[in-house]
Amino acid sequence: MSFIDPATVGMLSTALDATALRHKAIAQNIANVNTPGYQRIGVSFEARLGALRDMVRSGATPSLASLRDVRPALELLGAPGETVALDMEMAALSENTLQQQALLKVLNKHLAILSTAINEGKR
Repeated sequence: MSFIDPATVGMLSTALDATALRHKAIAQNIANVNTPGYQRIGVSFEARLGALRDMVRSGATPSLASLRDVRPALELLGAPGETVALDMEMAALSENTLQQQALLKVLNKHLAILSTAINEGKR
């Protein structure tokens, strides 16, 4: 029996990767707020994760390829030439920071439980 659930750690890792990539995308959007013709970028992750969740709920077993598709990816958002709204980007940055902190707390709690199990098992 394994104490480390690879699915939990894997999904937390992927979600943290998505928040890190989203931070980079938001920073790029903020840096180019006054660049004429700049097209806003974002990260697609939640839609892919939702599709995978729906697949599992329907009873289908996801393939390895569909699991790889859940990785976060950059995508162009909005219409070309549409201006980047600084206040919206700052709000997105705050939201993303909160999501990242929550994911880190969950991962920390998961690892603390493992640590307790290991340390108590030594007695």
